[in-house]
Amino acid sequence: MNVPAQTALVSIVIPVYNGSNYLGEAIDSALAQTYPNIEVVVINDGSTDDGRTEKVALSYGDRIRYYKKENGGVASALSYGVEKMAGDFFSWLSHDDLYVPEKISRQMQALAQAAGPRTVIYSNYEVFTDDPDTAVRVTLRGVPPEAFRYWLTIENRLHGCALLIPKQAFAECGKFDAALRTTQDYDLWFRMAEKFSFVHIPDILVKARSHAEQDSLKMGAVVLGECNALLSGFALRLGEGELKQASGEPLPLAYARIASSMWWRGFSQAAMTASRLALAKLAGEPLPTQLRVGASLVLGPLKYCVQPLRRLLPARVRGLVRRLLRGARLRAPPAEAVRDLALKEKFSEVYDKNIFGGAKSRSGEGSDMVQTAVIRREIPRLLQSLDVKTFLDAPCGDWYWMRHVDLPVDRYIGVDIVEPMIARNQREFGTGKTSFQCLNLASSELPKVDLIFSRDCLVHLSFDDARKIIANFKRSGATYLLTTTFTQRKANQDLGSGFWRPLNKQLPPFNFPPPQLLINEGCTEGNNMFTDKCLGLWRLEDIDLK
Repeated sequence: MNVPAQTALVSIVIPVYNGSNYLGEAIDSALAQTYPNIEVVVINDGSTDDGRTEKVALSYGDRIRYYKKENGGVASALSYGVEKMAGDFFSWLSHDDLYVPEKISRQMQALAQAAGPRTVIYSNYEVFTDDPDTAVRVTLRGVPPEAFRYWLTIENRLHGCALLIPKQAFAECGKFDAALRTTQDYDLWFRMAEKFSFVHIPDILVKARSHAEQDSLKMGAVVLGECNALLSGFALRLGEGELKQASGEPLPLAYARIASSMWWRGFSQAAMTASRLALAKLAGEPLPTQLRVGASLVLGPLKYCVQPLRRLLPARVRGLVRRLLRGARLRAPPAEAVRDLALKEKFSEVYDKNIFGGAKSRSGEGSDMVQTAVIRREIPRLLQSLDVKTFLDAPCGDWYWMRHVDLPVDRYIGVDIVEPMIARNQREFGTGKTSFQCLNLASSELPKVDLIFSRDCLVHLSFDDARKIIANFKRSGATYLLTTTFTQRKANQDLGSGFWRPLNKQLPPFNFPPPQLLINEGCTEGNNMFTDKCLGLWRLEDIDLK
């Protein structure tokens, strides 16, 4: 196949199931392409929303091609789209994502410059929650085509909507596997990469929406199981020559590197598969290689076992483990853990000794610029929509990330229980508009404001202390509460002897009503174990603690 770059028909295939809320935006972005020769194919995968999704699609008339089928999952809908498409090239657009206008044009230009027609083009992308203009960039490092399958095995950052694929690739490699609910894309890319070259271009061509209804967030157990099976298969199917060339390592060390990547990402079954392959190839290797492989195979599962528990461990133990995993020279830490102190003494010790172990902020890893990227963009937008003029940040911590947020309010008040930290904040950041006060959230009289922002606070407290603070928030007369909630947790546990655990505010003992709004933080801590971490918005008058 050798079709001129500006005359080939490109089919943009949009699978959708109960997606009336976002479908119109996706179709609009497809129709706005600057490339002159496209068709938009919408596949309704058996939506059950009383015809709302179909109504959106039909409103576009003959500007799109519309099909509906029985529900079979996104893989079946995509494969159905491949069957129905008339184009020479396939471009997938999820119903909740957006293309930039130059997406197809830029990729067709790259294809024309490629070494041959048997090429798949992929690009960088951005991720957003509600406002595409606040999207966070995801930059792929790009690898030679011969190293693509190895890269796909050790990283999972490729976005399926950022690809442009020759239709011939489906004829030779097959379609999406309908038995897979969440990994059908990576399975197909791996198969295609055996016969077609995957070429990266650095342009940002897709804006991917992150929201609480996505399958990857709702089907955590399915995702984990499918990823383990998929990545185990990748490790087994990589050719030995392919692996040595792509990794630049001796074969057993290359497999050990894969195993370490799997452990770190939480895929224990795939890690065991790669570990067995590493051990099977170890005989006859020089002693330095054997030692490096052994070290990698030991440290990998140690990281896997420790990582999910890290935030539940006593703070000094966390520091010890962190230094151990980094190979640092150790000194024996004090034997005692964080004491069960009153709130003031407890969090003063956290600040004084950097117990949360944050490299940048004493409030911990969750307060760095990566973990706050989404909310730093979304909070100002929310405050504007609610016409919030007074804002209480409770607790404000060391004000590491919040200082970079342009809050559209008349008055910001940061409160915390740690006196030295509040004094420093007031000295360094206090202005006529911004002030800091040392207050006990459970017992002090709080300033009356429009909105109380309380992120990563109650997760560190017992049920009793947390309920006292919420009651004090209500007594303050504030209108709104914007606070942390983990939406997919099925039960809440009291703090006990730990220092942190996730809480779902809609479950006992809090029993909050459904939130007026959720902002998914895009949390990647703990090997993506907390992807359900959100900021939830409630009216305080709607919260009943009885």
